[in-house]
Amino acid sequence: MVSEISKIILDGEEYSISEDRKHITGPKKKYTKEDFKEEKGKKIPFLIAPRESAKDGIIYGFSNEEKMEKWLKEKNKFEEYEREKELDKKLKRERSPEESEKIKQYQIKFVEKDTKNFKKLLDKHNLKPEQIDELEKLSEDYDPHFKQKPRSLYLYDRVWYGSPYIKLRGGHQYCGKRYMIAYPNLGYFGFDNKASSAKLNCGSTAKLYTDRGFLGASLKIEWNWFDLDFWVWDFGNSVSSAKVW
Repeated sequence: MVSEISKIILDGEEYSISEDRKHITGPKKKYTKEDFKEEKGKKIPFLIAPRESAKDGIIYGFSNEEKMEKWLKEKNKFEEYEREKELDKKLKRERSPEESEKIKQYQIKFVEKDTKNFKKLLDKHNLKPEQIDELEKLSEDYDPHFKQKPRSLYLYDRVWYGSPYIKLRGGHQYCGKRYMIAYPNLGYFGFDNKASSAKLNCGSTAKLYTDRGFLGASLKIEWNWFDLDFWVWDFGNSVSSAKVW
């Protein structure tokens, strides 16, 4: 598994990151990290890091939803995206203050519980949150008599999975199809604009947004990110809402 991205493909154009991580070279120009973010990154609101990018180091960016949908169809990933869009209709429905408060209190309750249980797991096995390989082995070790452990996203306040952290449980699976749990405001858990790294377990997937309510730039990840500040968008300390499958 690679630890860093080495190539970014934006709307089909390839940009390669230098070994010293100081420059990126595209078809027409060589950029510094800052120049690239300013000239290219802010025009790319949709980012995807598929599972295979953990091996090849490639992420994909799109300037609009139509180009992203075309790529998803080519990669046979469109069906899941369509289900997400259907669920988004429910997310965008206008809610009364009472409904919104009910969602908030419900999510606070089980996120606090899951995060405490994660800490208990760390303490029980004398592990630190950054020991992700050891944690992955624990996730894979389950009793077949009982329910499978839930897919989850772990967000960390520091790079390289440093504390403090929260655990966001993913949605269920039904007849081979995955369904998300949506977290419209990470401020509910005191984690708005705090995440600097992200870990996924059990083959989970997550989508991170720079704004509350699933707005702003988005980054879909299917593997662990030790530093959310990277070449296209700086997602470090800017994640405000999330979806987890």
